[in-house]
Order: sequence, then C-alpha cells, then structure tokens
Amino acid sequence: MNDPTGAFSPFGIKTVGFTVHDLPPEARHLLQARGTRRRYRRDEEVQRRGVVPAHVSWLLSGRLRCLSAQPDGTDLHGGWIMAQEIFGVNSVMLNAASRMTIRVDVPECEVLHFSLDVLRDMVMTLPEAGVGVAVGLSKRLKQQFDMIDVVGQRSLSGRLRGLLRWWSDHYGIPARDGSVELWVGQGELATGVGASRQRVHEELKHLRASGDIELAYRKVILYPRFFEHLDTPPPN
Repeated sequence: MNDPTGAFSPFGIKTVGFTVHDLPPEARHLLQARGTRRRYRRDEEVQRRGVVPAHVSWLLSGRLRCLSAQPDGTDLHGGWIMAQEIFGVNSVMLNAASRMTIRVDVPECEVLHFSLDVLRDMVMTLPEAGVGVAVGLSKRLKQQFDMIDVVGQRSLSGRLRGLLRWWSDHYGIPARDGSVELWVGQGELATGVGASRQRVHEELKHLRASGDIELAYRKVILYPRFFEHLDTPPPN
C-alpha cells in the first residue's frame, strides 16, 4: 500500500498511541476471533464527531487522520492514528459522542471493529488486558493534553512550536545527529494550528532563519536547539 503523498517517512513509522502491543497475545487473539473486519477507502469516515461510536476499533493497516472542530466550525487537525492502534475505547465505554471525525488518509485501510461486550469480556477474563487498556487510555490522555498545549497558545508562533513538538514526539524519526525528521506538509501544519498556509509558511521561515529547523519537500527537520528553546528533550 504505497502512498506517494503520505505524510510520513518511508523508512519507518512510529506511534506512541494505544496499540495492540499494549495488550497480551491472548487478548489480541480474542479480539481477532470476535471482531469484524472492514475495509475503508481514502476520505471515508471511520468515526464521526458528535456521534457515539458503535464499536471500539483496531486499525489493522493504513493510516487515519483525526479532525476536531474549532469554535468557528473549521477543522483542526488532531494528528493521525497509525496501524495497530486501538481507538474509540473511552467514547464507547462512556457512551459519549466522539470529539473527532476520523477519516482514511491513504488509498485503503482495514479496521477490526469489536463491541463493548467483547472489550468487557477481554478485561474480565484476562487481567493483564485490563492493565493494557489502562496504559492505553493513559496514552490517549497524554495526547489530549498535548493538543490542549497547542490550542491553548495565544500566538501562532506558540501554537506552531507546540504542534511541531507534539507531532515530533508521536511521529518523528530521530536522526543520528540529534535532529528529528517530521514528514508532514505545510498544509497539515496549517490545519493543525488553525491558520492559513501562508501565515504558517512565514512562521516556518522565521524558525529556519533562527536555526531551529530546516525545511524540505513535505518534511520539517527539527534541530536540537528547537527543543532547547522549548525546554523539552527531543523524542528517542
């Protein structure tokens, strides 16, 4: 499933989200046996904002993008869901409407859906799975705080720096020289901070002029001094 317009490095994909690897092998087998597989195509909705999901989901292959809403109704890019991530747990458990619309970001993806009853059976019969779910939900909570850090910034410069830090932590590829490669386009950054591409491009130029970053085609390279200014270490 080669996607030439993909936002991530062809040399490796990472995520620090809630994945099936947080669960024991027995739990993964249970979900595969009792879940339902479905294929989706590019831009098709997998989950809709404002609607309670009918099931918890495991992304088997592909990549999904998450969109929340700004007060004026425009979309705000909330990052991506990568292959092997599990999503929708808190909404399904709380019977609460999703805060995100989740769409397919590649030509095709495959998702395994399973019900709340299956999730409960897994946790009740496999105590280690309960621990894994708790770890996974903690990761999702961290992602929410990361997003709050971005949208809570009053200046565009602050929002952009926060977004670059957040996405580098979740999706960046560390290089040997201490820099971090983040394979995203300026359009995605603009949607992520709720600003025009032109304004984001100007802010990126300022960051490049200060020696914090370098720009390439659909890629931002974050140098160690970028993280020094944020007083946070680069991702490992």
